[in-house]
Amino acid sequence: MRIHQQNLFVLKWCFIPILILMVTTDIMAQKSWSLHECIDYAIAHNLPVKQQDIKAAIKILDQEMALRERLPSVNGYANGYTTFGHSQDVFGTIRRNDNLNSNIGINGEITLYQYNYSKNQAKKALSEAEQERIEKEILKRNLSVQVMESYLQVLLNRALVVAQDSAIGFSLQLLDKAEKSTAIGATAVSVVAEAKANLLREKQQYQQYHKEMQQSILKLAQLLNYPDYKNLQLSDPVLENEMISVPISSELSALKEEAYLHNPVFAKFQSQLEGIDLESKLIKSALYPTIKGSAGLGSTYFNAFKASDTRHFFAQTKDNFAQQLAVTVSIPIFNKGKSKRQLRQTELSKQHIQLSIENERLIQAQILDKLLLEIDENKKQYHIAVEASGATEQSLSYTVRSFDAGRASIYDINTSKNNLIKAESERIRAKYTVAFNQMMLRYQIYGTIN
Repeated sequence: MRIHQQNLFVLKWCFIPILILMVTTDIMAQKSWSLHECIDYAIAHNLPVKQQDIKAAIKILDQEMALRERLPSVNGYANGYTTFGHSQDVFGTIRRNDNLNSNIGINGEITLYQYNYSKNQAKKALSEAEQERIEKEILKRNLSVQVMESYLQVLLNRALVVAQDSAIGFSLQLLDKAEKSTAIGATAVSVVAEAKANLLREKQQYQQYHKEMQQSILKLAQLLNYPDYKNLQLSDPVLENEMISVPISSELSALKEEAYLHNPVFAKFQSQLEGIDLESKLIKSALYPTIKGSAGLGSTYFNAFKASDTRHFFAQTKDNFAQQLAVTVSIPIFNKGKSKRQLRQTELSKQHIQLSIENERLIQAQILDKLLLEIDENKKQYHIAVEASGATEQSLSYTVRSFDAGRASIYDINTSKNNLIKAESERIRAKYTVAFNQMMLRYQIYGTIN
């Protein structure tokens, strides 16, 4: 009968974490956020991401304005001025010269040739708009990584809280058993005191884990721009039996090329190279002639004030009406070598971007190498942690039996229990570390967590 009670005591403690996890999962199932939902919400409510849409729209308007530069510009004009006082003519005669002058008309101008300047300007604006859209994808990628890291940190801290709560449950049972044993004189009062002290230590550690969990939830809510972090409940897709490895190519180089393909940073660099090529064409246009055509029509009016034969305004406007057509050719001769040096600047800029591409490829390759190494090592650590946790749990059950038989003290139980808590914490941390490594590797390679 005594052995049966001992086994029942150990079994109860072993099932407590399972029961707590089941209850917690059931509560969170009422309203829980998946990782995909968190990422989508964060992207939809991130202000810098929204700003990139506005920047892209501004560049599109620049493109439209550049395309409209090929259309003629039409202006109307009207002006008038009057002169009072004496003046001397070419014959040296000084006399009064009071008069009123005015003119009115319409003129238009169109660029006939400028080495495709407007067309290239429109292409450059479109390229800049594409760069803003790519910058948005980079922001989304960085934000997604932050959300993934924060999301798994919440799950890790929550699992530690659950594990610590089960330890408190075990300490409560141990305290109850010690109090009953002391009441009948079977054990010393010091046993109860040690049980109470250990329970308080467990509660203290529980509060520390709980604080870290709340802090991680707050951090995630801030990344999501979610207003009510206290009601942010997460689902837990990370299961020990479902740690699916990312399929690794037999050639690491192929794996890296796949990662380069899905990294928007490289698309940004490529778009910048195209923009520099267009900038070179715009600079070269300053070396070619510019031909503009213009047309105008208008009329003038003059009133000498003292002249008796001055015709009225409408008669003069009709008689003085005239039209004008003109073609203007501007040929660049010497601009102090400005265009030559600007072209040299564009070449240096292209070299700079090429080096940036090589550097980014090196960084991404190092990230992949690091992730592959960490996955391999952390998986080994996780499997060892699982074995250590199982062995420590079995050791605790033997210590409990020895305590019931009077061959072990409460200090031995606490030591064995603390070892189990530590082993279980290491197992939990290893589990989520492997999950994060695999998720990051998948995201680095394919640009998605699917």
